[in-house]
Amino acid sequence: MRYSEKRGDRMGGAESFHAGLFYMWWMFINGFLSFFEMRFLQDMAGARRRISAAVCLFASCALTFLTIYLQSSELCRMLLHTGLIFCFSVFAMKFKVFEAVAPAAVILTLYAFMEGFQNVLMSRLVEKSMSEQMGIAVQFAVTGVLAVLTAGSLCFIAKKSASMRKERESSYRHVLDNLDEVKRRNERYLAFQHDIDNHLLVVQGLVREKRYEEAEEYYGNLKVRSDSLAAGIHTGNLAADVLLKEKAGLAESKGIKVSCDVHFSRKFFIEDADLCTILANGMDNAIQACMKESQEKREITVKAGMKHQFLILNMTNTYNAPELKPLAVGGADGSVGGLLQESDYGVGLRNIKRTVEKYGGTMRAERKQGKFCLRMMLCLEPSAKGASLSDKEK
Repeated sequence: MRYSEKRGDRMGGAESFHAGLFYMWWMFINGFLSFFEMRFLQDMAGARRRISAAVCLFASCALTFLTIYLQSSELCRMLLHTGLIFCFSVFAMKFKVFEAVAPAAVILTLYAFMEGFQNVLMSRLVEKSMSEQMGIAVQFAVTGVLAVLTAGSLCFIAKKSASMRKERESSYRHVLDNLDEVKRRNERYLAFQHDIDNHLLVVQGLVREKRYEEAEEYYGNLKVRSDSLAAGIHTGNLAADVLLKEKAGLAESKGIKVSCDVHFSRKFFIEDADLCTILANGMDNAIQACMKESQEKREITVKAGMKHQFLILNMTNTYNAPELKPLAVGGADGSVGGLLQESDYGVGLRNIKRTVEKYGGTMRAERKQGKFCLRMMLCLEPSAKGASLSDKEK
């Protein structure tokens, strides 16, 4: 009787030890995952809230302990987990409710996959005969590996998202700089236009007094100021005029010949920021590519025009990069060329493609016969001023 009681005590003590060890391990795994979940949400928001993250991490561990102690169902744990993620996203990270849906869905999907895979695998292992210690060790190993994979997935998604956000911010910053230049040029032009009558009175007075040399000199100064305000390139869009002038000036300073034949219609709407994104990234890529050519071969051609409601935009530049592998064999002359795949796109081309697709358009990039050709077609909606402008443009 005493032997059986002692044996029962030992078995009860072993079960209590295993249960305690299991609780501690599960607390550690959930704390580990909660840490990476909070970090993922902070990376998605582009901000750090360390105190709030620490509070939510403590709350997550406390909820994990309660659900294990009370032996709550999987559904209850999932609902509590979802509530905690949303509270941290909305109240700590200042996400809008709809903005919090996507990152929360990513976390919950990975969490559900981990739980489901673990349950399936453990149910298979239970069917095999193994000791209790071995079963616990296998369960610890499975949960540990799955937790590491889940944390790694969150880090990878956050890194890709941060990279895409950085690309967009870089593109928008570039566009805003050009739009600021347009605004400053407009202000200078309006100031000059406001004073033009006074300038003409001065010239008229000098001519009346037969002071022709002074009148000529005064007119020359006015001409210099007027030329500095004129964009020099007239496309029908002021933002495009200023941007193309700046980029063409930069290219010509590097010995690159630039040819522009660009005409936009005010009857169809495209945001200045989007137009600047396309032109700025395209010109920057073209200038960089031309710098690899000998100076006498450097050339950039920009053509754009409307065909019905479609904006057709082509950008071509000389291109010579022998260190790159050929994409395909060209025509009968054996020239190297071919279409670029999306995986070959750099930041600039990805920005252009994203903007073109915003207008239901298509983009085609290819190398052929020593040139790089970028062809775009955008489907534009009629602008609010289209009706009043249509007769004038005809």
